[in-house]
Amino acid sequence: MIPDPAPRVVAHLVDRTTGGVPVAVRSYIRTSPPAYRHVIVSPPVAGGPAPVWAGGDAAHVAWDASTPVRALRDLRGILRRGRFDVVHAHSSFPGVYARLLRPARTRVVYTPHCFAFARTDVSFVHRSVYRVIERTLAGRTTVLAACGPGERDEALGVGIAAHRALVIPNLPSLVDVHARPPRALRDGVLRLGMLGRWSPQKDPGFFVDRVASLRHALADVDVRATWIGDGSAAPGIRVTGWVGAGCVRRELDELDVYLHTAAWEGFPIAILDADAAGLPILARRIPALPDLPAALTLDEGEAALVAAVRERRFVAWSAENRRGWRAYLGHRDAHTQGDALARAWG
Repeated sequence: MIPDPAPRVVAHLVDRTTGGVPVAVRSYIRTSPPAYRHVIVSPPVAGGPAPVWAGGDAAHVAWDASTPVRALRDLRGILRRGRFDVVHAHSSFPGVYARLLRPARTRVVYTPHCFAFARTDVSFVHRSVYRVIERTLAGRTTVLAACGPGERDEALGVGIAAHRALVIPNLPSLVDVHARPPRALRDGVLRLGMLGRWSPQKDPGFFVDRVASLRHALADVDVRATWIGDGSAAPGIRVTGWVGAGCVRRELDELDVYLHTAAWEGFPIAILDADAAGLPILARRIPALPDLPAALTLDEGEAALVAAVRERRFVAWSAENRRGWRAYLGHRDAHTQGDALARAWG
């Protein structure tokens, strides 16, 4: 009897312990085919793996990623000592480090989780430098594993060959969530919300402006707004602070409409969480959401929402919005993500 081949070892390079990137990596490990074993190379917290990695089926290696020089030096030693078949770099800086070091006979997979040149909070010069770096390193990338079709398009634009670029569809971070049916407004209150860190990427100022616009258009309606995540206080906005998955689920269930206001993304897991919870969604038009139908955008969908609230057609509007998002997001589950990961890891 021929024994099964040894599992291929995938080293995940993750230079942060909060935010959407670790959440996505946890999903990759959870949906991984059994032919792979995982090692998370990431900064420690209090001398051990960060809380975000708790419960995952992976080994851990501490990585000093505090500065680029230290990150490169420490990672060089880690890659020399480890026996990795695949190095999967998550986000821009690990993507640079992995491709500069590029161990021999190792498959280098890179998921930007939003390219640095897509940021709008840095100067044109900075964005241009980031783009040049990506273009320079494109040839050292075995596979560009984009987290969405918009990110794949951007990868092709910096010189990644089409046959080396694929999409690993993101999944909701909330598990065992059942989408609720469309429901009417409760007590005449319209409850709006956004999920994420209070940071330039998520653009809380844009959220505040859209809430103000809806309050102006619906002057006779009690419009309440919640920012689900850590952040600063803002007039007229309830900010929950950091909350765990169970609280996120409950906060989403309290909302009537989810507004996604991020200025740049790879592919927003928060939208997938809101969709999984059964919420109607209006999203900002950004490259991460290519070809998003106008009715689902904040710019063009807000008027239909206002009309639906005024004319007491909110349930019908919600159902139509949900059908639009189901069609746009398409089918995605553990099997589709696992199959895409197997293609990326080889």
